[in-house]
Amino acid sequence: MVVCVLVALVIAVFIAVSFISAANDNARIDRLKTHGTPVVVTVTSCAGHIGGSGSNAAGYTCYGTYRVHGVRYQEIIGSMTRESPTGTTVRVIADPSHPSTIELASAVAASSSSDSAFVVPSILAALFVASSLIVGRARRARSQHAA
Repeated sequence: MVVCVLVALVIAVFIAVSFISAANDNARIDRLKTHGTPVVVTVTSCAGHIGGSGSNAAGYTCYGTYRVHGVRYQEIIGSMTRESPTGTTVRVIADPSHPSTIELASAVAASSSSDSAFVVPSILAALFVASSLIVGRARRARSQHAA
């Protein structure tokens, strides 16, 4: 019984975290699009990620330096899909709430918040509620049958 309750609690927490994550992602996209700070970043280094077969690059982690409101940052440039040589400048959008978080301006322009981010957590929540009801009814039926 205790194990079942713990498993149910873990599943419920997972579903709640999924909803919160989807909401935060949508809010971040909206914040970048409406209030983001355009910045020019100078690339300081890039490293490729090896794809599944090991024969091609699957993306890049590039670092760059930039200033926002007089503060200097050296951070990962989000959404890099190609290698950029050291010294190259790249247009990005800095998150107004977290200036150390930047995304390529082209990636921000192409993104949009979406209610579809809530589809999977909603399906998981519905399945969780349905299975909880089925288990609850089965337990009640068993206890009434035993009495």
